[in-house]
Amino acid sequence: MSEGARVLVVSCDWSGRSAPAELLGSREQAYAGGLTGPRRAEWVRTRLTAKAAVHWATGDRGAQILPEPDGAPRVWDTFSGAAVSLAHSREFAVGAVTGGAPAHPLGVDVEPVDARNDILLPRLLGPDEPPCVGPSRAGPGSRREPLPPGFLATVLVACKEAALKAYRRPSPALRDYRLHRGPDGGLRVRAVDTPHGELRVWWSCRAGRVIAVCGTGRRSPEHRTVAADRVIAALVGDPDRTAARATSRNDR
Repeated sequence: MSEGARVLVVSCDWSGRSAPAELLGSREQAYAGGLTGPRRAEWVRTRLTAKAAVHWATGDRGAQILPEPDGAPRVWDTFSGAAVSLAHSREFAVGAVTGGAPAHPLGVDVEPVDARNDILLPRLLGPDEPPCVGPSRAGPGSRREPLPPGFLATVLVACKEAALKAYRRPSPALRDYRLHRGPDGGLRVRAVDTPHGELRVWWSCRAGRVIAVCGTGRRSPEHRTVAADRVIAALVGDPDRTAARATSRNDR
């Protein structure tokens, strides 16, 4: 497995802050206009977070992120060859970006740790698949204290949802994305009944949320947790957006 392109993961908690749709590109605004209520707000803040990640990863403010027919996000209006994946949990938005051409498989997911997730375990593991996602010597969080209820199941859900996105959903069943440890202790995944090769998975837990990334290469993702103001500031200045008006509205 090659070194691969570095993945940048940007997380933003939009709690108490509206996401200005005016910072979207024209085609993104048109798509968002067909959404209503919480779904629209969720779509806007997740796109803005991912667009800021694209800017920080590639220097491009003009990229637009729109769904493919299968729902997977695609970056348009950029020459960077960036691939992107999106995730959200309530008002918490995550965007993962990797640059380079051709674009690499990429998936990201975020899940709040919930004790109730333990009931999902029988549906998460494939036949003879070991629950191998606990802390290891090679990964962060290698402390020895007992894991909280639901933690293992939450990590499994996040890792397998990220894999489902990276493989472009060949199966909707999470048990069809089989996890195992590689010789170096790193986490690997393979989708059953597909010709696609093995991918790498990384996960971390911050503030009660598990973020998992699935992609190629050996380089672990770079994580940035930023405030909504930083996302907005990263997108201000593009001539296709009425950024100043959007910012002033948020300050009222």
